[in-house]
Amino acid sequence: MSGSEVRIPKPGDAITEAEVTELFVAEGGAVEEGDPLYSIATDKVEMDVEAPASGTVTWKVDVGGTYQVGELAAVIS
Repeated sequence: MSGSEVRIPKPGDAITEAEVTELFVAEGGAVEEGDPLYSIATDKVEMDVEAPASGTVTWKVDVGGTYQVGELAAVIS
């Protein structure tokens, strides 16, 4: 797979999954490194995830879905 992989982060030691609550960039949209990319929530924390690279976003998750920590959320190419 070409591009930068964006994975669901681990916001705390006991957290194993998180819900995607918002996507800040549309499918195929452009993003700059450091821009807010998407938001996640758990029962203990809410956080925005920043883009690790600049490029075009291909989503692998949907708003409202619950995903395991480390699961592929997007690819930036």
